[in-house]
Amino acid sequence: MPTSAAGSSSRHRLASACAGFTLLEILAAVFIMALLTSLAALALPGGNDELARTEAQRLAALFDTAREQAAALSMPVAWAAGPDGYEFLRPSARGWVPLQQAPLSPRAWGWLDVAGPGSAIPRAPASSWYAGRVRIRVLGGGGALGAAPGWLVFGAEPVSQPMQVELDTGSLRLSVVSDGAQPFEVREQR
Repeated sequence: MPTSAAGSSSRHRLASACAGFTLLEILAAVFIMALLTSLAALALPGGNDELARTEAQRLAALFDTAREQAAALSMPVAWAAGPDGYEFLRPSARGWVPLQQAPLSPRAWGWLDVAGPGSAIPRAPASSWYAGRVRIRVLGGGGALGAAPGWLVFGAEPVSQPMQVELDTGSLRLSVVSDGAQPFEVREQR
């Protein structure tokens, strides 16, 4: 019997060694998973908040450019947007026509995964709509020269009425705003 007791003891040790992991092995596996998760998170593009921030800064610069161009040419320039993107327009004998020269050429919203708008962007028939998961709201600036609701119209005068465009991602609200005399600026609210 002493022989079988020793044999059963070694079998018991072998079975318990194969049955689980040591604390060091578990910690190493958790560390590797955390490291891979961190690397994956860094590889992902920024969320809608960061893309909306970039778009708001771009809009502020484009609105200042449109205002300057309207004053320089003594001709109004309008900004019209929709769910896919936005464009700048000028009046003509055929109505409002899109500008095609940079920097006021048609653009897709920065957070949408599209190659880019064509020459005609579907315009929102209201002053509030969604572009993907981002809510767009336009306050002021429309109603002149047959402009539709939701348009901003930059007149031939260097001073205009107050204008504001809000980009709301759900967790962040960005306002591109001007009092009509000052350059456009971006204000952020959480």
